[in-house]
Amino acid sequence: MADYSRIISKTLSPSQWTDVNESSILAPYTYLTSAPSKETLRHLANALNDWLRVESTQLELIIRMAQALQNDSLLFDDIEDGSELRRGQPVANTVYGVPQTVNAASYVVIKVYKDASELSGIMKDNASIKVSSTPEEIITEELLNAHRGQGMDILWRDQVTCPTEDEYIDMIKNKTASLFKILMRLMMACATERKNVYASHAVSDRHWTYFTDLGTHRNYIPLIELIGVMYQIRDDYSNLRDASYSDTKGFAEDLTEGKFSFPLVHAIRADESNTRLLDIIRQHPKSPELKREALLYMENESKSFDYTLAVLRALQIRIDEEMKALGGNPKLEKLLDKLRVK
Repeated sequence: MADYSRIISKTLSPSQWTDVNESSILAPYTYLTSAPSKETLRHLANALNDWLRVESTQLELIIRMAQALQNDSLLFDDIEDGSELRRGQPVANTVYGVPQTVNAASYVVIKVYKDASELSGIMKDNASIKVSSTPEEIITEELLNAHRGQGMDILWRDQVTCPTEDEYIDMIKNKTASLFKILMRLMMACATERKNVYASHAVSDRHWTYFTDLGTHRNYIPLIELIGVMYQIRDDYSNLRDASYSDTKGFAEDLTEGKFSFPLVHAIRADESNTRLLDIIRQHPKSPELKREALLYMENESKSFDYTLAVLRALQIRIDEEMKALGGNPKLEKLLDKLRVK
């Protein structure tokens, strides 16, 4: 008679999880993060900390969570968008496959919530920190926003439905700005520098929702939303106009993806009787010649690139005004200057 005692014994004993196991299932994520990046969130956090004075251990934990969620979103984005390149190398899912990449990305989100629980414990030990939203609640709220934005972006692409500019701005406030707001709101929750709330925004119902998180802090949320929107529109512009961008993401990749980016939304809405761009987008063009035809139309006929630059300048002026009203921040000004489209 066969002896199954080893199987029974193994079933009843604690499972073994090794560092090798951990690194193996995280390989797609590690592959992505090993490529050079601009470390925008880290630089942003360090600049914002001139205002908020978050203790270094907590700040590092917050940066780690925010960066993990940002990188995680890129793994999902590349699958959902059918991208080929990310940071100058083949996307993770083409190297490791979609199933392993999805599992790694999902695993990272769970690890972020584990870090959020650790941050909650630190905050509970600090009697001076009194906020109504826990780190877990902040992350949940903003991830819901991020997925709402991403969902609309995908829906418009798959249905070849061009949004209005207002709809597009709402989408990127959810999709892109939410990742910036995770960083900002967690830092505000752990801040040691306490100032009066930035009252000039109190008339906006949208910003009242954040006041419970602020305690006696200024309201930095409008600034971070402006930065998030500016960052995405700048990215949209660079995807179609910046030659160096082609090296890391491919030539005018947004056109191949069929993505309704900000310049494209303007170009289509500028003359809705002309369906040329919609017809091109519907084909998800890979031909450089067809892409150049679309770009020339946007440059010479709809003037969409000029319009996008004007919008970016307007956003940058408003960001400068917000920073000044908040007391000024030379470090943040220097960081944002690098993001300006010259």
